[in-house]
Amino acid sequence: MNNILQKTLISRYNIFFEYHKKNGGDIILPIYFGIECGDGWFTLLDTLMGRIKSYCKYQKIKPINIQQVKEKFGTLRFYYTGGDEYIRGLVSMAEHMSSNICEECGTTLDVGRTNGWISYSCSYCHKNNPRRKDLEWIPNRDNRLMKLTRILNKYGSRNKI
Repeated sequence: MNNILQKTLISRYNIFFEYHKKNGGDIILPIYFGIECGDGWFTLLDTLMGRIKSYCKYQKIKPINIQQVKEKFGTLRFYYTGGDEYIRGLVSMAEHMSSNICEECGTTLDVGRTNGWISYSCSYCHKNNPRRKDLEWIPNRDNRLMKLTRILNKYGSRNKI
């Protein structure tokens, strides 16, 4: 994820991160390697962290401590400490949803995965990424998702349905 989007998430949800200072007083990013996924998952992560923040505030529980956010085997991995069953459910749902969202552009239309080095992307991003030219792209075949995709293609967006 690019630095601007990472800093946006970290500043919005700073209660989830532990900051460390170097000897010179510079603040080290709370996640050593940064958020290691594509820009397309920004909205997914923003929504997830927003729901967790609201839940912690409403339930008056201690905020979680995010350890690492990355892509692994094509889907989101969100490592943290603290929380309860509800937060674990939110994280599990977001990790599952990431397989239906293009990691590069964030669309949910025409998403599939690659063989070999697994990643999830829309057909457009797959075709236009030179690093993926040798990887076969396989569309998702979830019938419910395919039906939703046809509806969204027909009407343009959910707001018009």
